Amino acid sequence: MQLPIYFFGDNHFSPTPSLSNEQKIRKLEQFIDVIENSRGSIFIMGDFFDYYFEYKKNNPNYFEKVFSLIKKIKTKGIEVYFIAGNHDFWIGKEFKSVTTKSFLNDQILSVGDKKIYVTHGDGILSWDKGYRILKFILRSNIFRFLYSLLPKSFAIKVAKRISYERQGSHKINHKKLERIHAELIRFSRLKWNQGCDIVIMGHYHHSYNFNEGKKQLIILDDCCDQQFNYAKYDGDSISVESL
Repeated sequence: MQLPIYFFGDNHFSPTPSLSNEQKIRKLEQFIDVIENSRGSIFIMGDFFDYYFEYKKNNPNYFEKVFSLIKKIKTKGIEVYFIAGNHDFWIGKEFKSVTTKSFLNDQILSVGDKKIYVTHGDGILSWDKGYRILKFILRSNIFRFLYSLLPKSFAIKVAKRISYERQGSHKINHKKLERIHAELIRFSRLKWNQGCDIVIMGHYHHSYNFNEGKKQLIILDDCCDQQFNYAKYDGDSISVESL
């Protein structure tokens, strides 16, 4: 994997046009302008799309602009990696074809003198047992086949409704936030004990950085229409930046 590595995610690009979506696309364009001469790598940490599903044929060009920007990144000699989130785990051949490599599960990167554990971040919390069961069902080939039988227009309406209802889950009070951080630190300690140096994730739509000795947990904020948040690893250390 080429250095430096840029980590970001939770762009939530929508399949339906909106001013917010266009602003998010412009933010991605700005980011590309910043890194285009780096010859490094980007690692998209899931929920790049708010909803994504590939049909075997006649895929609508909902994300034509986004795809063209990913292709532009690759033409600059930058490698593109992707890990599935809870909104875009139904990736298929079309999206995989524009990335260097795509993953459905968490990854450990051995780069420079460190090991980096990369996860979207969903399903980690101990009280997410119901979600972990749902995640197993939704990612199954049987459910994917059945979902593919739905008319595309109806499927988008269903996905949009679910996404709207989940927006409230990111509004977290201080007490719950402390509980989440405590759980994620415990999760990170397990990975540190297994030899990882850095645990990095998104999903929680806020920024958080925890250090314990030389070990580090980074939760990246989302890439919204107002701000593009990312982390940069240069082979020695990792920094959190935004534009």
